Amino acid sequence: MDDLFLKKRIYRFFDDGNIEELYDDVIREFRLLIRLDEHDFVHAVCIPFQLKEFVIGFLKTRGLIDSFEDIVSLDISGNIASVTRIRRSQGSVPKLNVLETTGTTNIDLNSFTRNRKIIRSDFRVASQVLLKGIQCLSGMSLYTRSGGTHCAILFSKNGEALVAAEDLGRHNAVDKVIGGGLKKRLDFTACWLAVSGRLPADMVLKPLLLSIPLVASVSAPTSEGVVLGERSGLTVVGFARGGRLNCYCHPERII
Repeated sequence: MDDLFLKKRIYRFFDDGNIEELYDDVIREFRLLIRLDEHDFVHAVCIPFQLKEFVIGFLKTRGLIDSFEDIVSLDISGNIASVTRIRRSQGSVPKLNVLETTGTTNIDLNSFTRNRKIIRSDFRVASQVLLKGIQCLSGMSLYTRSGGTHCAILFSKNGEALVAAEDLGRHNAVDKVIGGGLKKRLDFTACWLAVSGRLPADMVLKPLLLSIPLVASVSAPTSEGVVLGERSGLTVVGFARGGRLNCYCHPERII
């Protein structure tokens, strides 16, 4: 784990005028080239940790694979991830150059929700389970050491942590837990997702693509994130902290 950090001398200033000189752990950036079906596809800015899970989740949330079984081979050597997909999955891919840590995507909410099946499930989870699960995000190892990561965890309805991940950006962290879930062949319809960042539409989209029925964050959703959840049947929870949470749509899933 030490190779994920840069040990840097810093100067800490206090409001009483004192200055402290010390060493701090700064999270490292890593640029991964994803080579898809023998063609250089995109450079992703990430943490060199759980890279296979990231690549799998990234391909899934970009619509480049339907399932883990669509991947014939996935090899990582240095800063290159080489992926070969089954023949029926090969074809045109979106034009990307560098995927920064924000990982944003343009979404046409009307066309997306019009062409997608609404999530209908009898999934229910206790509010206490949601709040306890969200608290686990702040205790993850890279965040605790550096304060420089976003975190994501897939939980069962009983609060069992199924897959956990950290990365520079919240999008990458969610891609990693989705990739880990695909590798484990999880039933995503029986899971809920906890994340550490805001919930705009492009973050709400990710659990929706897997038919995960509920996403919860310590932070706020945006109007587009709430609208997407509302139209698609996904429960959107924000500000889950301090012993309370806000449910913005489909509260029937929370006990």
